[in-house]
Amino acid sequence: MTALRNLLPAGGATVGIDIGTRAIKVAQIRRTGKGPELQRFGIASTPRGSVEGGLVLDPQAVAQVLRGLLRTARIGARRAIIAVTGQNVLARVLRFPPIPEDEVKRAIRWEAERHLPFPVDEAVIDVQTVRQVNRDDQQQLEVLLAAAPEALVLTYIQTLENARLMVDAIEVAALAMARGLAQQTPASGTHVLVNLGASMTDVAVVHDGIPQFSRTILVGSDAVTQAISKLLKVDEAAAEEVKLRYGLGWEEWPPEGAEGAYAAEMAEALSEVVTQVRRSLDFFRAQFAGVTINDMILCGGGALLRHLDRHLTGELDLPVTIGNPLDGMQPGEQLLAAQALAPQLAVATGLALRTIA
Repeated sequence: MTALRNLLPAGGATVGIDIGTRAIKVAQIRRTGKGPELQRFGIASTPRGSVEGGLVLDPQAVAQVLRGLLRTARIGARRAIIAVTGQNVLARVLRFPPIPEDEVKRAIRWEAERHLPFPVDEAVIDVQTVRQVNRDDQQQLEVLLAAAPEALVLTYIQTLENARLMVDAIEVAALAMARGLAQQTPASGTHVLVNLGASMTDVAVVHDGIPQFSRTILVGSDAVTQAISKLLKVDEAAAEEVKLRYGLGWEEWPPEGAEGAYAAEMAEALSEVVTQVRRSLDFFRAQFAGVTINDMILCGGGALLRHLDRHLTGELDLPVTIGNPLDGMQPGEQLLAAQALAPQLAVATGLALRTIA
């Protein structure tokens, strides 16, 4: 079990980097007297096959694209915060009776062994004491545990080093998402945050302002692309264009598709995402009996899919809105240009905000 701080140099960071299967997103934010301002941002395609399941398989290829992206976005910062995600990446609040700090550390290791799907000695772990709460007339200490396989974390460090960047911090993507969407997430109540990527979906539940747990689902919006490709017998690039133009086909659909057939295929393509998100909600409800989930906020590239918010509202019986991490940002030359892509920037902006929060 390695402490995250032991893998990283000391110092400040100014750029947030979110490396996904299909896209690399970067954001630089500065503090002003009136609040944060988006100073620079950029998005570039991830080299095909270089990132799978949250693991960087080709650090050199990703680093080359990242260097070019930073140049294009005019980001000169050399220090960075990067997000990690994947099925074995975990963020969860644990509760203990009030105990001394040294006992908390021992208890964390025991809890980590219970929750991690891989040996704790192969994990990079970060721990943060959140607050003391009263539950069932008993005082409890809430501690946020974040963990990831060390081998996975090292691929991100190698990638940034290849890009000639210093890694200032590494954060679970779901936690960065929660920070990026904090302006849309009231401090009270329970809110589900969903980052729908190309091949993975991150789910986080925030209760009274604190992320309680996260889960990564190994399915994303690529399922829709593949369904379109099969239905219309077109290649992936053409299927992506159809997906962006027609969405789920609620109002219009491709002329090659029969009325109703396209929408039915799109709903079926998303059924696994819906099922797995519902299971995440059921897990939370089982842990917090009597707590009502207020709403869902959707971000990521998949959030740009037309009608998806309405589809999820019907399937999950929850109000669903599209997340905008730029809410509350001060006006600047970059803000207007970034608005159309805002849902994709939730994690990158959340990472960048960590340095000025």
